[in-house]
Amino acid sequence: MTRHEAVMTLGLNMAAREADIRAAWRAKAKFYHPDSPYGNMGAFIKCKQAFETLVPPAPQAIRVRAGSRAF
Repeated sequence: MTRHEAVMTLGLNMAAREADIRAAWRAKAKFYHPDSPYGNMGAFIKCKQAFETLVPPAPQAIRVRAGSRAF
């Protein structure tokens, strides 16, 4: 998935900040979650892929350094 496709999937513009991306992803994921009344597994997975494209996961070194503070 390209950055442009990911941004369009989440309903944002190309200048969106990380906080905006996270908020849009949470809203779409909650709406399309399979346990919700409007559940759609395909759309839920597409939203997840869009989020992963736009906000790559934190490197393991950062997660290890955070330790139990992350929870």
